[in-house]
Amino acid sequence: MTSSDRLLKKENLHKKLYDVDSMLEMKKSVANGYIVLLNGGPASQKSNEDEGLSLAFMSLTSGNVLDACFGVVNPSLRDDTPARRSAREAKILINDHDSADSFRKVAVRAYCEAFKTVIRYNEKMDKMNCFIKCFRSKKVRSEAVEEIQAAFHSLVVAIGDSN
Repeated sequence: MTSSDRLLKKENLHKKLYDVDSMLEMKKSVANGYIVLLNGGPASQKSNEDEGLSLAFMSLTSGNVLDACFGVVNPSLRDDTPARRSAREAKILINDHDSADSFRKVAVRAYCEAFKTVIRYNEKMDKMNCFIKCFRSKKVRSEAVEEIQAAFHSLVVAIGDSN
């Protein structure tokens, strides 16, 4: 496998774990709620990592956390949409690679960090007036996309290594 093949594989794994456009459209309050769910407390509060790890991981593989990461608006509806299929495939992908607590920690941490980026992105955008948004929103968005990709790097590596 060449280095370009590995890069393409990693890029495809990113797309299978989240949709960056859907994540950046997420409201700050929703992202904060998912951090509380995954982290066992508010983003600013340090909690014991081992406490609630099973529940946090289960919220990824069985709950609606991943649905939100793909833009599924109403998880209770059973329509077969591209977003719902992508979320279902991500849940299966993560669940299939669940081999140890270390993998669970990496997965939960990746989504927590991505949600923190969503919050920071929303805060930056909220501070801008209409005029400034015209000139700076693209840069702020690009930085947020890079931060989300960086948040998932360790999860992508963990999944790639287990294949």
